[in-house]
Amino acid sequence: MRYPIISMRELEYWIVTGRQMYLIDLRGRDAYEKGHLLGAVNIPFDELEEHLGELPAGIPLVFYCVRGSQSMLACNHLSDMGYQVINAAGGLNAYRGQHLVVQK
Repeated sequence: MRYPIISMRELEYWIVTGRQMYLIDLRGRDAYEKGHLLGAVNIPFDELEEHLGELPAGIPLVFYCVRGSQSMLACNHLSDMGYQVINAAGGLNAYRGQHLVVQK
């Protein structure tokens, strides 16, 4: 394994405790706007390459998607490029925490 994998429960703990990270939601814009994790920025998976220059250096990039497959692919690719990445396993479908931002 080239990068850490955390559970959505652990990610919830990181959000609660204010752990330093750059949280990236890889889902499409419509899905992101309907609901996303607190503090997450939206970079759709198919646009990730275009936004590499915007990713911060020196802090972990934590990726999540719907079920975890796109975040795994993103982590595989970016870890090969030297980025410090973490995959949130199971994606938003596995999230049961209290920090989901939902549009009303």
